[in-house]
Amino acid sequence: MIDKEQLNSLYRYALAISHEPQQAYDLVHAALARFIEPPQPELADPLPYLRRSIRNESIDIYRKHQRQRAFIDQHTEMAVEIDTQGLEKLLIDERALEQVLERISPEEREILYLWAVEGYTTQEVADLLGMPKGSLLSKIHRLRQNLKTEISGQQEARL
Repeated sequence: MIDKEQLNSLYRYALAISHEPQQAYDLVHAALARFIEPPQPELADPLPYLRRSIRNESIDIYRKHQRQRAFIDQHTEMAVEIDTQGLEKLLIDERALEQVLERISPEEREILYLWAVEGYTTQEVADLLGMPKGSLLSKIHRLRQNLKTEISGQQEARL
């Protein structure tokens, strides 16, 4: 029903959302377990169902983590100056990228993965996520601004 390539695609998708290899494995495992338990859904293509299951589970985990984090440290704010250089011109190392990706939400990582890594068009991403194209474009714009702010703040901190 699901071949190795599709399974690897689901894992990469889960990894893009969770940003943790073990959690990505757990997300795929949980989605597959829900998919095969009776009664099995009759689907021509199970990948959209499995992606939605992975996304929903990751959102639940993220919300739980956010509640725990808010309980531990009430409000820690960081002041970051915005660098006016274009995002495309910024050079960042892998460690800085890891830190930035840890700070964005799973939804933003999912959008970034589908749009920038998998190469889906904005219309395809909007269809996959079930949202209007205009909303997706707004989210991508805000995501780019947030990434630009985070990256420039890290570069300034190193200087």
